[in-house]
Amino acid sequence: MTKRYTPGSFTKNFSWNESYDRLHSAIRAGFSSSSDPVTRDRWRSDSRIADQDRELIPMNFFLYSVLGAREDYLLVDQLVDAAMDPYDPQFAQLALFSFHMANSGRWRKSHWPDGKVAGWANELIVTAWTGDDWVADAFSDRQLLAFIQRRLNAEEVTQRKIFTNYRYMLKSAGVLAAGRLLPKDLRQRWLVDAVLLFWDRAIFEGSLKASATLGVLESALIDSDIYKLLRCSKDQCRVFARAAFPEFTGGQALDRARQLQTLRDAGAIAA
Repeated sequence: MTKRYTPGSFTKNFSWNESYDRLHSAIRAGFSSSSDPVTRDRWRSDSRIADQDRELIPMNFFLYSVLGAREDYLLVDQLVDAAMDPYDPQFAQLALFSFHMANSGRWRKSHWPDGKVAGWANELIVTAWTGDDWVADAFSDRQLLAFIQRRLNAEEVTQRKIFTNYRYMLKSAGVLAAGRLLPKDLRQRWLVDAVLLFWDRAIFEGSLKASATLGVLESALIDSDIYKLLRCSKDQCRVFARAAFPEFTGGQALDRARQLQTLRDAGAIAA
């Protein structure tokens, strides 16, 4: 039986037709330019979005939440770190990767206990993979709209809004132009950042330890189809892993694990 997904708040316009700058600014403001976890309620009040529905877009589709004892928290990962730097086009690529990864964690009253709020987008990318790159036709207006209509459990007007927003996201991230899939460029830094982001969230969800070896970290990437999201081969994905490994083991992995331990020690989340 074909799985069908719920749309969440993705029907709302978040200026995707312009750039990812609004997302960048909201993340930066919501974390108050700091490197500490923040409650979801605090993030909403500090994000400067001032629209309850649109506030959910960064929180539910791009950031990572952890269920707390009294309040739920948003954790700091590579995407949040990137938002602390001045905006540039590679932030858009990293944010789009986060969306496609569809791993947003858990929070109260969530309709997605597996964290896959954008599960339909993850399925699109994984099934569009050919072994070398994405199938260009999967991103044509006709095929993309047809996929959304098959996979999104929503009325036609809602499906059309999701199609429009996602198409703008692809264009603003430099993936589509004039309805065509643009060539990939595997020399960009965001690809290494994406590997770090995946590992960050794997630590958050408990599927990886901060002390994991390079071999374990590489296997996690391949087993989770991350190379497909990066538009590269398995071997190229391992190259990115080796580039990211010194940074990850040089303090980042311990920092991510420390966030969780600090919250546990304070009784803010379950031990």
